[in-house]
Amino acid sequence: MLPFCYEAGLVSGNAPDTAHLMLVATETFIKEVMSTIFSATRSNGPGESGNAGFGPGGGWVMTHKYKKQLAKEEEAFQRGEVTRDKSGLLPIEAKKASERGPLGMGDLRVALDMTECGMANYPIIVRSALENYREGELEGWDEHTFLDGYEFAGQPEKMDYEVVAVNGQMNEMKMPNGIGYVEPMDIDSEDFSWEGADPTDGEFLDNVLDSCLTIG
Repeated sequence: MLPFCYEAGLVSGNAPDTAHLMLVATETFIKEVMSTIFSATRSNGPGESGNAGFGPGGGWVMTHKYKKQLAKEEEAFQRGEVTRDKSGLLPIEAKKASERGPLGMGDLRVALDMTECGMANYPIIVRSALENYREGELEGWDEHTFLDGYEFAGQPEKMDYEVVAVNGQMNEMKMPNGIGYVEPMDIDSEDFSWEGADPTDGEFLDNVLDSCLTIG
């Protein structure tokens, strides 16, 4: 933070408590974003009477069956018939929590499509998350690029092709030095010469290049 203070004209720097304030602000911001994503992509969360860390009014969608079972277990807990686990969850809450998967980029995309999730001031992050490749898209690229009923035949080992000029005529393409067209990977494997030179000149040039690369 000290360079930012100097740029703003605060030669005395930042106060000692500034770092702690930024830490608390960052933690609060991340928790608010995560809470919004959870509310948009998750359902059947812990009830309001538990101490699982979600607090009252989590905003999660609850199905009628889950809400009814949760109310029964909360009443049974008040009577001492049901106990909570170490995380403070009732049996139905612990069951749904074990079935709930971790957050992923797909959940972030859904949440950003529904609301801005508190990230309106970061358009670059939002656009990169929405317009980037989806999970598994590159791994299953062959499956995504073919219509139903078609199968990927596989990449042929070697494809035969001919060099065609721009005008469509089958002409032999020439390189700038007058040598015929060759495969790109075959250039380094063959010895080439230029007009008016002999193999001795090529060896002399190689020695000059080697001396340029010599250290010391």
